[in-house]
Amino acid sequence: MNPRLAALLVALCGILRSTDLYFRNPVIKTLPVVILIAWEHLINAGITLPVLLLKRRYFAKISLRDLILFLGVGVGASAGGVLCFTQAFHYINPALAVLLQKLQPVMTITLGALLLREKISRHFVGWALVAIISSYFVSFGLTNPFSGEGKELARGAAFAVAAAFFWGSGTIWGKMLLQRYDQSFVLAGRFFIGAVFTVGLALFSHKSLLIDSVLSGPKPLIGSIAYMAVISGVLATSFFYAGLKWVRASLASILELFFPVSSVIIMWLSFNRPVSGIQITAGLIMFAAVYKINQLTEKF
Repeated sequence: MNPRLAALLVALCGILRSTDLYFRNPVIKTLPVVILIAWEHLINAGITLPVLLLKRRYFAKISLRDLILFLGVGVGASAGGVLCFTQAFHYINPALAVLLQKLQPVMTITLGALLLREKISRHFVGWALVAIISSYFVSFGLTNPFSGEGKELARGAAFAVAAAFFWGSGTIWGKMLLQRYDQSFVLAGRFFIGAVFTVGLALFSHKSLLIDSVLSGPKPLIGSIAYMAVISGVLATSFFYAGLKWVRASLASILELFFPVSSVIIMWLSFNRPVSGIQITAGLIMFAAVYKINQLTEKF
């Protein structure tokens, strides 16, 4: 693939993902988070179900270890990550939740070193600390973390960081599964298990999937949910993986800035929720640290 086209696809992924805010932010005001995530996973599972049927021969080789890893990517990375990310919207500016996702490489590389014995540079710890300290100012700015507003910010930041952890760890579990299964089967398994878990959780906590509110009612929500699941979900991710194969990790980390930058602009102009100068500066420092981390890991 042409390198410029590959870079464009990675950047386009970030822009498409940021448009999710036009739909997710309003929908969670009328629909419980767990039910929204359940519907997203049902749509994604429906799209990828044919893959499970076509590659059903793989089911015979799934060991107990593989099953645990599939639960890790389905329940943790897919369901848990999106649940925490969306829940963060209730407490902090969604643009800040997006900014904090840039911590994900720090968590992925750390887990890779601990669990997969992947090599990391001795400089990694220093840049990781810079990224983590910067994330504090992204979350709080100059707000007192012990004030009422600070406690709300802390809850939102905790959910956003938890989402980054789930997604970062999911990369490790996915890499382990890809040693035995192809990418499409792992992705389909992730969505299927995520759908079973989130639907079960929604039925347990709310006794229903609020089908009338989603499919009918004065303002049906199914169109917004379908956009989040298909366009900013499956399509954007497909663009990312298609381009990532031909783009170095360090360049990809820069191109991924289209996601948070576009998100900040959307929240600022469309929802009147600006981010302070301190938070923007801290975010830029965090991006620089993650860029250096990606450069260091490319040497191994």
